[in-house]
Amino acid sequence: MEHAFDLVLNGGTVVDPAIGARGKLDVGVTAGRIAALGPDLPSRGARRALDVTGFYVTPGLIDFHVHSYWGVNPYGFDADPLCLATGVTTTMDAGSAGPVNFLGFRKLVYERSRTRMLSFVALARCGVLNAPGELEYLGFADSEGAAEVVAENRDVAVGIKVRLHKKAVGDNGRAALRLAIRAGEASRVPVMVHVGDTALSMEEIVDTLRPGDIVTHCYTPQPPSIVGRDGRLLAAVRNARERGVLFDVGHANGHFDFELVRRAIAEGLEPDTISSDLHGRLGPGNPVVDLPTTMTKFLALGLGFDRVIAACTINPARAIGWETRLGTLEVGRDADLAVLEPVDEPVRLRDCVGGELTSPQRLAVRWTIRAGEIFAGKG
Repeated sequence: MEHAFDLVLNGGTVVDPAIGARGKLDVGVTAGRIAALGPDLPSRGARRALDVTGFYVTPGLIDFHVHSYWGVNPYGFDADPLCLATGVTTTMDAGSAGPVNFLGFRKLVYERSRTRMLSFVALARCGVLNAPGELEYLGFADSEGAAEVVAENRDVAVGIKVRLHKKAVGDNGRAALRLAIRAGEASRVPVMVHVGDTALSMEEIVDTLRPGDIVTHCYTPQPPSIVGRDGRLLAAVRNARERGVLFDVGHANGHFDFELVRRAIAEGLEPDTISSDLHGRLGPGNPVVDLPTTMTKFLALGLGFDRVIAACTINPARAIGWETRLGTLEVGRDADLAVLEPVDEPVRLRDCVGGELTSPQRLAVRWTIRAGEIFAGKG
C-alpha cells in the first residue's frame, strides 16, 4: 500500500511567523520534507500519525548561541542530545572553532550530529579559550584565515565571532573588533560581538557595527550596558537598531538580568534572537537550563508568544541569510518542527544576578522532529 505521508501531525495549532500562519492546521511530511500544510490532512495510510491536539506546532527552534565543539574547546559540550529533547533542530556555535581547528568542528560536530550544527568562526585562530584568553596576544587574530574558512565552508560557517570582554582580549578590544569587521566584509557574513566586562564603551561598539552585525549578551548586567544610568536605552543603541544592528540574548551564567530586560523592552529593544549560550562550563543548577526555559522567561516578561517563536525561528534564519532554508514550515522545506506544550503549573525562573520570578505557565517540548525523524521531548 502506498502511504500518503510518512508522518502527519493532526490537530495542533500551527504558529509560523515567517508565513503568517496561526491556527488549527495539520502538517504532512514525506521524505524528510514538509509535503503539506492545511486543515484536515488525511492520516489514513500514513506511516505514522501524531495527535498534537492542544499543542503548538512551530518550525524547529534555532538556538542562535551555543558552544558545541565538545572534547576540543574548553567551553564545548555534547549539545546534540539536549537539542533533540528540547525542540532545537539548528544551533549556531559561537566561535568555538577558529581558522586552525575549524575542520575538526566540521568533521566531529557538524557531520556527526543529528541537530544541524552551524558555526560562527572565531577571529582567534583556535577559537574561544579561557585563562589565558584567545586574543590577549593579538598575534592570534587571523582575519584573513577566518574569512577564508567561511568562503570554503558556506554550508556550515555562517559568520565571524569576536569576544570583547577583558579576559578574552586584554587591551586589544578596539583592534580585535576592527579585524573582525574586516573578516566579515571579506566573507560577506555578519559579525557576532560578545559584550560584557568590556573595556570599550557600548557606544563605540555599536557605532562600529554594520547593519546585520550582532550584539550578543545584549541584556548583560556586566558593563557596558545598553541602558544608561538613567535607565533609558542609550541613543547609540537605539540608532544601531534603526540601522539594522541585531541584538541577541545569549543568556549563559552571567548575562541575563530580569530588570534590565524589562527596562530595555519598555524602551523598545526587544531581542531579535533568543538564545541560551549553553556551554560546558555552566555547572549544575545553572539558571539557563535550556532554550524553552529561556523562552518561558520572555513570555513571563510580557513578550508575546508569536514574537518569542519568531525570535527562535525565522529571525535567526534571516540573521544568517538562510531564510530560504530554515525557520518556516513552508511546503518543500526540511521537516524541522517543534511540538510545544503550554503547561499550566507555576515555575520559578532565575536570572544571573539573583533575580527571580514565578510564571504560571511554562513551555514544555513533546516532540522534536528533525528532517522528518521524531525525537521525544523532555517535557
